[in-house]
Amino acid sequence: MSDINTYLEQLKPNVVIKGPLFPESIQIITTIPLADSIRIFGKGLKTNQAYDNILSLAQLNELDITPDKEPFDGDAKRFRLGIEAMRLGLAYEYDPYFSLSIARVDPLPHQLEAVYDYFLKLPRIRFLLADDPGAGKTIMAGLLIKELKIRGIIKRILIVTPANLSFQWQREMKDRFRENFKVIRGDVLRANYGANPWQDENQVITSISWVSRIEDANESLLRSHWDLIIVDEAHKMSAYSADKKTLAYKLGESLSEMTDHYLLMTATPHKGDPANFCLFLELLDKDVYGDVKSLEEAMRRQSAPFYLRRVKEALVTFPDPETGDIMTLFTKRNVQTADFQIDLDEMDFYEALTRYVEDQSIKAAQDDSARGRALAFTMAMLQRRFASSVYAVRRTLERMKLKREQILADPEAYRKEQVNKKLPEDFDDLPEEEQAEIIAQLEDIVASVDPVALQEEIIQLGRLINQALDLEKREAESKLIKLKDTLIQHGLFDDPKMKLLIFTEHKDTLTYLVGKLQDWGLTVTQIHGGMKIGDRDAPGTRIYAEREFREDCQVMVATEAAGEGINLQFCWFMINYDIPWNPVRLEQRMGRIHRYGQGKDCLILNFVSTNTREGRVLNKLFERIHKIEDDLDPKRTGKVFNVLGDIFPANELEKMVRNMYTRNTTEDVIKDRIIKEVDTERFKNITHSALEGLAKKELNLSAIIGKSAEARERRLVPEVIEDFFLEASKISGVPAKAVRKGEHIYRSGRVPRNLWQIGESLEPRFGKLGHEYKQICFNKELLKKDPTLEWVTPGHPLFETVREDVLIQVQEDLKHGAVFYDLHRQSPACLDVYSASIKDGLGNVVHRRLFAVETTPSGQMAVRQPTIFLDLIANPEPVELPQYDNLPGRDAIEQHLLIEALRPLLDEVSEQRDKETRIITEHLRISLNELINRQQLRMIELYQLQDNDDPNPLLAANIKTTEDRLDELNERLERRMQELEREKSCTIGDIVHYGRAWVLPHPDRTTPQMAPMVRDDEIEAIAIKKAMEYEQARGWNPVSVEKENRGFDLISRKPHAEDPETAVDVRFIEVKGRAGVGEIALTSNEYKTAERLKDDYWLYVVFNCATEPQVYPIQNPARLGWQPIVKIEHYHVGANEILGANL
Repeated sequence: MSDINTYLEQLKPNVVIKGPLFPESIQIITTIPLADSIRIFGKGLKTNQAYDNILSLAQLNELDITPDKEPFDGDAKRFRLGIEAMRLGLAYEYDPYFSLSIARVDPLPHQLEAVYDYFLKLPRIRFLLADDPGAGKTIMAGLLIKELKIRGIIKRILIVTPANLSFQWQREMKDRFRENFKVIRGDVLRANYGANPWQDENQVITSISWVSRIEDANESLLRSHWDLIIVDEAHKMSAYSADKKTLAYKLGESLSEMTDHYLLMTATPHKGDPANFCLFLELLDKDVYGDVKSLEEAMRRQSAPFYLRRVKEALVTFPDPETGDIMTLFTKRNVQTADFQIDLDEMDFYEALTRYVEDQSIKAAQDDSARGRALAFTMAMLQRRFASSVYAVRRTLERMKLKREQILADPEAYRKEQVNKKLPEDFDDLPEEEQAEIIAQLEDIVASVDPVALQEEIIQLGRLINQALDLEKREAESKLIKLKDTLIQHGLFDDPKMKLLIFTEHKDTLTYLVGKLQDWGLTVTQIHGGMKIGDRDAPGTRIYAEREFREDCQVMVATEAAGEGINLQFCWFMINYDIPWNPVRLEQRMGRIHRYGQGKDCLILNFVSTNTREGRVLNKLFERIHKIEDDLDPKRTGKVFNVLGDIFPANELEKMVRNMYTRNTTEDVIKDRIIKEVDTERFKNITHSALEGLAKKELNLSAIIGKSAEARERRLVPEVIEDFFLEASKISGVPAKAVRKGEHIYRSGRVPRNLWQIGESLEPRFGKLGHEYKQICFNKELLKKDPTLEWVTPGHPLFETVREDVLIQVQEDLKHGAVFYDLHRQSPACLDVYSASIKDGLGNVVHRRLFAVETTPSGQMAVRQPTIFLDLIANPEPVELPQYDNLPGRDAIEQHLLIEALRPLLDEVSEQRDKETRIITEHLRISLNELINRQQLRMIELYQLQDNDDPNPLLAANIKTTEDRLDELNERLERRMQELEREKSCTIGDIVHYGRAWVLPHPDRTTPQMAPMVRDDEIEAIAIKKAMEYEQARGWNPVSVEKENRGFDLISRKPHAEDPETAVDVRFIEVKGRAGVGEIALTSNEYKTAERLKDDYWLYVVFNCATEPQVYPIQNPARLGWQPIVKIEHYHVGANEILGANL
């Protein structure tokens, strides 16, 4: 047993201790003797938590103390695996587009720009993304979620959407990003009575309208806290004015206070009113946008905080790799009116139905209650069903007649049943199945339960039903005849590969059309609100129907349910068999086929009867839209329909038609109003006000291409992940047996029980660890052949659990140190592995990086990348080490790291932070100073009134209120300025030492077999110089990265013709020089980098460096027949293969 003095000698700064007294390994900072104990100050290696413990001699005896000097007896392969585990845990620091490697998406330029050039550069994400429809907002949101989760910045995420888009969001998050979200609606709240499901679930989707108007939902939500809140269709949170805030706007205000990160997404953020738009932007930051002057300043400077909008013209693809062509994201959208006229018999029925509808609507108008409003809605719905099909209106009439007969039999039961029936305010935003339930209930409502009136109505309904049946028996419905003629005209019957999507509002019409189309010999599938979401292998579900339409069926007939999250861009021909009176619904329908991935121009036909009142009104609306498209959208991008909901609010048309049924307006008055409101100038006013002038008409595509090209080199590719996992699984005991050689698919099996606890601890960040995985892969391309494979990447619970287990298991190897060989090194060196962070003034970690510092026995030091270990050969057996008593101490090494790497990184981060906060600070001052100025003017007025002995009894109270308001505004300005200063101010955080390794010259480097492969520094310098001259002669700009261990020596960029600072193409070049002509060897790191980068990787072999150097450039050298040399972890190929590949 040692005494206190012995322990004081051992427990020096930087020594690591562990034992039952601590939950993690502790690095000693300093120690103080206290009587027969020692006070230890340290920090946790895993958590960076500070420790201050007083330990007695008995407790000190329980410690495991890492030796002051490493014995270098650790396993070198495990040491290297530990470094790689740490590097992959920080992969997002090195890969500029990290989440692309772990998500099933191939993002477009504008999506990368939004996430990586805007969102992630903000210290606190408060942002309005206002792109045109079809930009792929779920993809941008998903990329953001993955990036923030992998960094450990967010855990609890709330997505707020219109109810009818909840499924679309849930599906996209799961299918593309493997993120599981729970949809919380009324049924979930009821099932969890007494609990708070908002707190129990970490990833939730809910409905804007439901949660803003249902008191229980609102109250329980406001008792939760979220790390990130995303609001889709955020314009639904707009307020009428500061004094007239909607429930949805109040919800938006509350959500803003409940989260640090707040992303609002909408294609129509304003309605042409800057003051109203400013109020909307206050949801993001009430200080920066507290006054409309902030908006005016943004327009003057052509830059606005927290705002990005790109119009459809700016949404383009990356250039085609073969042709270089850039395609616009959207094809043309030709919307045409297919007009027809109902015949005389149909007209008789229409007029009889209209008389019934008008009679009931007038009665409903006299009843100013929920029942009266519901009855008026039902009557309008009846008329819409006639416009859909005679079959649909007849089925509705039959249900209504049956219900009225039941009411006549028992009126008292009806009265009790009707107490709570009313039309919800958010009816238009509800999913179709919920709308259908409500309509079915509202069909029961009658104007009066008087037996005589009921009997008369039943007789009237009976006559209408008989008329409808007579029309159906003729088998000559005008609209159906128009449909068949249209299909013949467009060649559907002649081309079995041609696809057609038919939309109808009503399930009855859908059933009717499916039968008729099948009778005509067409293959038909369907989607309606009564179908479950399901999956591609579950018949009778929506996803299965989508697949069936793509692979087998020529026609899909769909209700609005297909407008909710179903993607049908493989079809270009669409017919709106009936027209929804809500223009937004029409846009949603068209968006199913007119979206990214559509390769042809879309043709959309709107069926309209021109000899009914409703048809003529719709026809006038379409005439006006076509006129505006001719004026403002000749390319038919669809941008007029995109904002039609702003020009003509969702329920406005229906209100006018219902007023026509009560005879409060006329058809001509409605058409006149359409002419007035759906107008080119009004459209211009809406789309060119507020911040619309800042909308990007084009992207800086060359800059994005350049950054994307550079990102390819740092991309976390499947081969790297696979190599690590296969090595790590041997340590963790996770089965990974190749199914077939060369296919990169592995049979896994049960996860060892000892990993379950690690998986549970990581679950909040990475999701639930399965206890068994059948087959796993590491390349998402393999999922196209077999979607049942488990795709394992960083961020996947299995990968992260194995990575964490490796880090735990290799701690001893890291602390004890290890020995490596280097074939090209002539003298030994030490490598110390560190991590260090940059933190802002709020305590947030902005960056954390991994470094290796190389130290030679002479005391020379250089900072290396951790990938240097991939170029080294693990020593398998004990070896005699150089004397290293004279090596610089840990403090000197850390000082070198600070000067050479950390301070430049800090300067770079500080510059970026300063740029991001400067604009916010300027707008904050403009906005709050304007508000302060107004209050000061108000104070002057009030004091003047006081000096003039104004008799107003409220004068003193008004002065006090204004003084309080001034104090509040000044306090807000001071507080926000301090917060921004802290966000801007960054410092170097913790520096943690993980381990030390010796790198020795390989003992076989002088043997005849190995000597030709050893690098000659003089020859190599000649080769590098020659390769750079070669690139410069091509007009490219080469830069050496030889010291960075990136698997190549040069990055060469082709400058943009108009912007030399921007690269349009990039080559990653490994240079190999030979004095004469001989075989070439690549390190394991170089060879794997070549495999990873494929055509972007070039090997420049320079033969005859001693006489007349000549460059032989080879693209994608991994395709040559390289042979492994296992002993030195290299790959070599003969000179003939090099010369042959260059032909």
